[in-house]
Order: sequence, then C-alpha cells, then structure tokens
Amino acid sequence: MVMAPVVQASGVFINMHGDVLTARHAVSECKQIFVVKHGKVATAEIAAVSNEDDVAVLRTTLKPLLAATISELPVPAEHSIAVFSEAYAELQHLPDRARLLGNALTVPGQPGSLQMVSGAKPGTSGSAVLDGGGLLLGIVVERVAAGSGGVGGELSVSHAQSRAGMATLVRAVPGSEIARFLSQAGIPFAQSRQAQLSSLQSPASRASTLAVGIVCG
Repeated sequence: MVMAPVVQASGVFINMHGDVLTARHAVSECKQIFVVKHGKVATAEIAAVSNEDDVAVLRTTLKPLLAATISELPVPAEHSIAVFSEAYAELQHLPDRARLLGNALTVPGQPGSLQMVSGAKPGTSGSAVLDGGGLLLGIVVERVAAGSGGVGGELSVSHAQSRAGMATLVRAVPGSEIARFLSQAGIPFAQSRQAQLSSLQSPASRASTLAVGIVCG
C-alpha cells in the first residue's frame, strides 16, 4: 500500500507556468522539495527567495487550472474585513467549501502590514489570504504570540505548536511586498483591483483550486 506524502506546508499558484509562491522557512532547509496537487506529486526547485520577507517561489512542472491575482488595493487599515486562508491539507476535506465566505478577520490599524485573527493550523504557512472577491491579499507566514514582544512561530507542520487551531494572531506577507519581490525576481504574476469572484461565489473554493501542498524531503 502506497502511503500519501505528509504535507508540511502550503503554497499558491502565482502564474500559469506552474510557479508556486510559499513561505521561505517551509523550504529553505529541504534537501528535496516536492509539491502535491490532486493526488499528483512532482519535484520542485527554488526559483527565487526574498531577502526581506519570508517568501519564496518554487518552479514546478504542475499545470494549474488557475493562478492567483494579487490585489492592487491595500488591506483597509481603518476596519476589519473577512478573509479566507486555510492549509492545503485542510482544504481537501473542508465541509461546505462552496458556501464558506471567510474564516478569519484582518486586524485594523496597521497600514502596510497584514495580520489576522485566525484559527490557522500547522501546515498553513504559505497559504493564500483571499478577500471576498478572490484577490490575493498575502500569504501566511507565522503565528504571532500574544504578549511576547512579537516573537512568532512558523505554521509549517515541522514547527507545530500546542496552540494550533485556536483563534490567534497570524501574520501574513502583504500583496504589495509579494508583488515587489516577484517583479525584482522576474517572476510573472497578475495584479488587479477587480474582483475575481461574484458575490455568490466562495473564496474557499477558489483557494482550493489555487492551493498546492509542500513536502520537504
């Protein structure tokens, strides 16, 4: 019996060439990197890493059905909005995915950054943060420990913590920083301020299509 690979982190298709955006810490120490999508496993290699943010791009041979579109608009700093972000492994058996509009709230008052109150579980590192229109607002990189002076904990499975699954403060790298990094690295991507979904469509379903599992070998 062939065992399914253990997915340690998540990623998101960033273009139709099969490039996958993920958290740098999830792949930086891997001897081999594998990506998983719809039961298919493929090898991957690091194409670019950010020197400023915890993000990386993997080159893969996967053929995406859809690639993420980065939002040109900043996350509102004056009020919270509902967003969706979930680990690849969790997305595979998420109930009522087609009707789920959000599972986290942004934290207002922090221009240029992206933090959320979220029940993110281990494996969520590298997962897309989508707004109600399906635009990519950022990718998850760590849980921020409350009252610890900003000391965080990575959300890959290998860095699992006892608070996993509880609603805590989670930090993501915002889309503006991702777009800057991708431009500097010469990685193609799409950016828009136009919603990619209608009001009747679910960001959770779009997240499932965009999501990729990351396996560190």
